[in-house]
Amino acid sequence: MSPLPDLSGTRVWVMAKGYRPDEGGMQTYAQGVAEAYARTGAAVTVFTQTSAGPRHERLHGAAGTTIDLVDIGAGKSPLVPVRFVQALRRERARAGAPHFIHATTWRTSIPPMLLGLPYVTTFHGREFMYARGPMLALMRRVARRARGFLAVSHYSAMRLAERLGSALPPALVAWNGLSEEPDPAAPAPVKYSAAHSGTALVFALCRLEPRKNIAGAVRACAAAKAQGLAFRFVIGGRGPELERLRTLVRELGLEDRVEVAGFLPTARVNELYRAADIFLHPQIEVDGGRDFEGFGIAIADAMATGTAVVAGLDGGTRELIEDGVHGFCVNGRDQAAIDAALIRLLADPALRESLGAAARQHTLAEFTWDRHVGRIFERFPVT
Repeated sequence: MSPLPDLSGTRVWVMAKGYRPDEGGMQTYAQGVAEAYARTGAAVTVFTQTSAGPRHERLHGAAGTTIDLVDIGAGKSPLVPVRFVQALRRERARAGAPHFIHATTWRTSIPPMLLGLPYVTTFHGREFMYARGPMLALMRRVARRARGFLAVSHYSAMRLAERLGSALPPALVAWNGLSEEPDPAAPAPVKYSAAHSGTALVFALCRLEPRKNIAGAVRACAAAKAQGLAFRFVIGGRGPELERLRTLVRELGLEDRVEVAGFLPTARVNELYRAADIFLHPQIEVDGGRDFEGFGIAIADAMATGTAVVAGLDGGTRELIEDGVHGFCVNGRDQAAIDAALIRLLADPALRESLGAAARQHTLAEFTWDRHVGRIFERFPVT
């Protein structure tokens, strides 16, 4: 991949579904690409809506980068696209037209499309699977009018082609980066088992919904406990499955091993990532295959800390892991397969360490936002 170009003196706009302080995969994606664009020297403006808006402020990032944030405020009224169009017009009048626009979802492409501004669009996963009727026609129009579009995995690109039809060119595939830029020179974290007499820490972090299949992870813990294996499992995240999981833990008699923690502050999330021996994420596709994992940033984050991963085969996540080299990929609908993978890792510390070390090396090389943005510039140069 070519190095990032020097874009000093250019203006890059990023259209985002959300941004900090709000949390979620789309927010992580928007922040990752915006900060990568800023590292090229470009003047970056992010247009978004968050719970902290409306606001217009300058954000300071690592390595002296800055990002201008135009936040129109939360809300889902039909006037939201109009408010975005007005914000873009004001910024164009103030600072001039952008040289490059990256819309981080297909819906955020609508305002620049309405203004006749060129843009590239990212398609992730489930957000393009549910459009139908007029919305599907609008999504296809967004793709046709774009300078180009990309997908975050080969699996997402394949499913996107099914939705867009054969008349459009295939999507550029560019894997995501991580939630936070790691220091490749930093030593690998010391794992929980090294400091707790061999007791392993198992971690899961996600939105707690059926697609994530954390119930399958909890049942695997019951199988591991029956084998007499020592472990602790912490489940982080919010969502509709939260109380069901807490009930399942009680029913299986796992209160002494499993903590369904709910929302976790960033400091504790980072601590758990560094300490975890195993990251357990046996995700599946649901709703007839419409709802799937496009990439899996949380899984990549775990791999970057040298954690052995057990992940589901469904969706784009399989592209992160070479089975048996960086972790284990299992059929998330096969409870015995999840059980066996977890039990094998709990029983074999040397295997955990080997898989985790390989995962860390692989992730730091392949899953970076600079690499993601570099792929975009190779295909769609700034004009």
